[in-house]
Amino acid sequence: MGAEFQLGQNALAVCKVIIDHQPDISVVRLITHEVDTNWRQCYQTTPEKLEYMLDGFEHSRPIRDQEYSREEFSQLAFDSLYNLGENQVWSITSRVQVSNGKTKHLPMMNFHPENGSEEDIKKALKYICRENRGVLLDSGRFQHYYGDFLLDENEWRQFMAEFLMPTVLVSPRYIGHRLHDGYCTLRLTADGQYKPKVPEVVKIL
Repeated sequence: MGAEFQLGQNALAVCKVIIDHQPDISVVRLITHEVDTNWRQCYQTTPEKLEYMLDGFEHSRPIRDQEYSREEFSQLAFDSLYNLGENQVWSITSRVQVSNGKTKHLPMMNFHPENGSEEDIKKALKYICRENRGVLLDSGRFQHYYGDFLLDENEWRQFMAEFLMPTVLVSPRYIGHRLHDGYCTLRLTADGQYKPKVPEVVKIL
């Protein structure tokens, strides 16, 4: 019997379960990047957002990126991901290489609900992802979603667009950054100041 999702699993363990369940995946990519107070946190009122609008167009770039074969990724130790600089974390990218050399995506989403509940998130996921399995993780401030299936490029763009439609569950800035870069990212590790919690599974869907 293969690996399965469990409550309390960290994000790396979740990704290993998904890779194990998706035998077509051949290469997985991780990136390191800095974490800080984001633009929405810095400028919370509409006048502030308008005054500092041009700052909002900035897209951060990865500091490092690392590709792993499915075998290498299955052996990756969580503790080995902490050889980083100050306020840096590892994140996984949605874009994976499959056995025919083409690119697909792991379904991933970073929820920033406006007064919404976990039930509202689950309702949206049920509509968008249908009967496909997945998990919700508590990231400290918000929740992360991983789906246990794969999307091609067109399906991934549609997946991203669908989450914009309710307007109250996901930050449009997250969608904008991800469409700009061509892949989603979700954090695997924590840092001591801005992202102190390692994301962990709170709901198996």
